[in-house]
Amino acid sequence: MNKIISILGDINKKGEFEISSDKTIKEVLNEYAGGMKNRRNVKLVQVGGPLGICINGKDLNKKMSDYKDYMNANMIMFLGDLLCPVDYLRFLTRFMVRELRLDNKHIRKLNHLLENIAGGIATECDFEELINEVNKEAGTNAEDLLHKIFIYITSEFKDEFMDHIIDKKCKNGICRGLMIAQCMNACPAEVYIPGYIELMKHDRVEEAYDLMRKNNPLSFVCGKVCARPCEDRCRRGEIESTVGVRALKRYACDMTLKMRDYKEDKLDSNGKKVAIVGAGPSGLTAAYYLAKTGYQVVIYEAAKVIGGMLAMGIPEYRLPQETIDKEVKLIKGLGVKIVTNTKVGIDITLKELREKFDSLLLSTGCHIGNKFGPDIKDIETAVDFLRKVKVQGRRTIGENVLVIGGGDVAMDAARTSIRLGAKNVILASLETFETMPASDEEKNEAVEEGVQFVNGYGTKDINVEDGKLKGITLKRCLSILDDEGRFSPVYDEEDLKTFEIDSLILAIGQRPDNSYLDEDIELDERGWIKVEKYTFETSSKGIFAAGDMYKPGIAIKAIAEAKKAAIAIDKYLGGDGLYLGKEIEIPEKPLNCTIWDIEKVVEKHKNPSQIKGNFDTVSRVYTKDEANKEVSRCMRCDRNSTRPLYLK
Repeated sequence: MNKIISILGDINKKGEFEISSDKTIKEVLNEYAGGMKNRRNVKLVQVGGPLGICINGKDLNKKMSDYKDYMNANMIMFLGDLLCPVDYLRFLTRFMVRELRLDNKHIRKLNHLLENIAGGIATECDFEELINEVNKEAGTNAEDLLHKIFIYITSEFKDEFMDHIIDKKCKNGICRGLMIAQCMNACPAEVYIPGYIELMKHDRVEEAYDLMRKNNPLSFVCGKVCARPCEDRCRRGEIESTVGVRALKRYACDMTLKMRDYKEDKLDSNGKKVAIVGAGPSGLTAAYYLAKTGYQVVIYEAAKVIGGMLAMGIPEYRLPQETIDKEVKLIKGLGVKIVTNTKVGIDITLKELREKFDSLLLSTGCHIGNKFGPDIKDIETAVDFLRKVKVQGRRTIGENVLVIGGGDVAMDAARTSIRLGAKNVILASLETFETMPASDEEKNEAVEEGVQFVNGYGTKDINVEDGKLKGITLKRCLSILDDEGRFSPVYDEEDLKTFEIDSLILAIGQRPDNSYLDEDIELDERGWIKVEKYTFETSSKGIFAAGDMYKPGIAIKAIAEAKKAAIAIDKYLGGDGLYLGKEIEIPEKPLNCTIWDIEKVVEKHKNPSQIKGNFDTVSRVYTKDEANKEVSRCMRCDRNSTRPLYLK
């Protein structure tokens, strides 16, 4: 039986379609709606109109006929991963009042509780009260349907409700009361981007750098390698081209650190001591905030270089060690002691640190690369390969290299192989080129430099003869994730590609080294350290963890988590809050209508023909004229913010 169905939401084709009731919801999405817009993931599907049933995951494989009882309104709405569940429930309560004319104290109370959550003034008690309200007996059929939706969404997306309540964060930037500007909201560290750009407009570059460091003490580093989530949500980018936030950050940092001997103030010593294990982005960040606040901080680092994966995993052409060292010098200037070549668990035990210090932060990252296949020297992990090249000075590679992986680490390994003189470099990934998790910038530069991509293929066989790598056979990947979003690839074993290679580099994820942890520090079933989500405290009182060893991600995520961990450590030790330095006055927010006539200044990169055999930085900093032009493009979206500015 066919029905005329209206299809709406974050899809490529909206409209009315005649659809068989034997079709599954997933088939409706792919065959009629043209898939999700901008390659977004399905977060929620509502079948049957605003009061219809909500589903996701494996339920998308059910047929339309399975939902016939909910199809009073012949409508299906597909909602992508930018959906805010709090805002969606607000919409539904307003729909009840304005469209269905069902206005009573109960509906008004639900709306009031949601408004408090969306506005950042709710507590966990408000959430409990919301759950109690929707579990009451409904007065009408419409209220009963609404209750079912509330129960489903508050259960399915409880973490996002808690983010609104505890962290005062709407991660998708929908709830206006919880954000100042979309770029800031998208930045894990919530750096005051419009503020430092405005300071740069007034030629107050040093103060711009000061403002950045209130939320990110590794701003110079991020000015070169940040994945730029802020630019993905730039309002100007929705109209034409995004503002060059990262390039402007780099310019301000570069100019400031060139101009003067940069110094910061700090509070007097409070007599408390904190040990940090690992001198990566999270360890350095936490040390910075704690030292400014008066704590005596010692970092123990196993390697001879400081910076963690920044120093050992990101190639020199993207991030020279001297850039890291400049901001490490500022952190040391606050009194932080960094002990290198000292591996906790071997040179000193964690138990000894627990006895000597008042609190500990674990931030040892993920330095063990995942590996499969024969144990021969021609097969290596990307993290080992990149570390040998950057730290140990390795300059050899095979002639025919194949890299397996689709993230930024895979791109770094492939582009590094090109620089070492490999004649052919192939990168194979399960994902399509468009859906590889690596940044578009990294992918496009890899193409320009000569990396060949084989997308949608995984490993079938590795050919080894007499201990030497001879080749690899790949098989077509039909799908990567199951309906629950779990990694579960499906292959076509007959669709094969074979390559002759003499080097295989595996960039298929990393894991932490937990060997130094004491038994009372709990791990989850996957081997990641367990922490309380908002304080980052482990199962052992007074010991905290942040960065990649808790949950892998980009550098700015580790920086943001480390600040929150420092806040929690200060609170645990009886402090009054972190000291962030003197307040910085931001100029007024003028409206300049001429900004629409200014074209974007694109970051310039070296010609790919110049890269072989050298690791010189591929990008360059803006000139003063270019920076002045680019800062004027910012629309100052913080102008209309209803949230008072506070620097977390």
